Amino acid sequence: MELCVKVVTEGILKELTKNNPNKNVVMSPASMNIVLNMAASGSAGKTLDQFLRSLGSETITELSSKSSSLMGLFDLNTAADPDPDPDYTDLEYSAPPELSLVNLMFVDQQYPLKPSFQEIVRDIYKTEPKRINFDQEEKVRNEVNSWAEEKTKGLIKGFLPPTSKLKGPLFFANALYFKAAWLDQFVASSTRDEDFHLLDGKTIRAPFMTQIEKSMKRCGSFEDFKVIRLNYNAGRCYSNNFPRFCMDIILPERKNGLQDLLERFNSDTKLLLQDFKLEDMLVTEIWIPKWKFSYGLDMVKLVKKLGLTLPFNYPDADFTEAMDSPDAEEIFILKMLHKACISVNEEGTEGASIVSCDENLGCSMYPPPEIQFVADHPFMFMIKEKGSGAVIFTGAVLNPLSDI
Repeated sequence: MELCVKVVTEGILKELTKNNPNKNVVMSPASMNIVLNMAASGSAGKTLDQFLRSLGSETITELSSKSSSLMGLFDLNTAADPDPDPDYTDLEYSAPPELSLVNLMFVDQQYPLKPSFQEIVRDIYKTEPKRINFDQEEKVRNEVNSWAEEKTKGLIKGFLPPTSKLKGPLFFANALYFKAAWLDQFVASSTRDEDFHLLDGKTIRAPFMTQIEKSMKRCGSFEDFKVIRLNYNAGRCYSNNFPRFCMDIILPERKNGLQDLLERFNSDTKLLLQDFKLEDMLVTEIWIPKWKFSYGLDMVKLVKKLGLTLPFNYPDADFTEAMDSPDAEEIFILKMLHKACISVNEEGTEGASIVSCDENLGCSMYPPPEIQFVADHPFMFMIKEKGSGAVIFTGAVLNPLSDI
């Protein structure tokens, strides 16, 4: 997951270094991770070694085990506590989150897959490789786009544009969909237009969701940034009474401080992946802009920049564990397309990707510290599954009106 989160921070930094940065970014490290792991399962030799180092595993068995655990997070029927705490009946079966991750694999009908690779794809990644004729580009493109639109509930349309070239003989895709209501929803009538300060020094008027009443939240106030955690309604609680999913909003102290903050996180991704040392704080007011946007890119350049190069280079790539054919020695990854979409409003969050109750408060003799959280300038966000720490979506809002 660390590599994939770093791909996102690199992607955001790439946007920030452009003239007049104004493009919002959202990506799904979980989606990226699954696709890379699936591709690694068919690799061998030095290519496999580089995959394993980059993905933080010692063996393909360990990698498969991690993939199996990650895939399991997206089965809410098995992940939720079947016996929720009766003291939290307001959470039971109330607006349960929707979360699904499905994989797709096409293989050119001319090439036989190795049974061992086919078994991994079927058992770990829950998909049956489908044989197709890559020469029928339009038919394949339409099938992929229809699949992507269906699996993301219509959020992502036209994933593969008409100009895209499908070379084969292997094609991996992954679709992730997430929708959840806030545990403490914002009141639509309290939404109001306020100033949002862009990185180029300009100011725009944008709709802000607000919570003016004092409330207890998990927050952190650090030297150059602050964090607030907004929980999603779990539907059913774990036995520890914690909701499963949350959004952490990471706000630089300075209005133009996002790039410096990202460079700091990028130099040590563990700072971003660690569970920030949040504490219970009394939040006097919350101001967060609404946003809705999509973002897409070919991940190959960013992944290669981070040291994973062999799978994308011909003739160095080795995917001989995927195909039972002499031509397997010529296979390499040409493109790694990723597209994600996210919508955040008063009710909650809806997001899709294609490659794309507050915690219980203990008693204290001291009053909790107070904090005001006004996200009126560019910030980062992360949507996480709290039990595992898996990052479902992360990105940056540079202009809340962009792409709405």
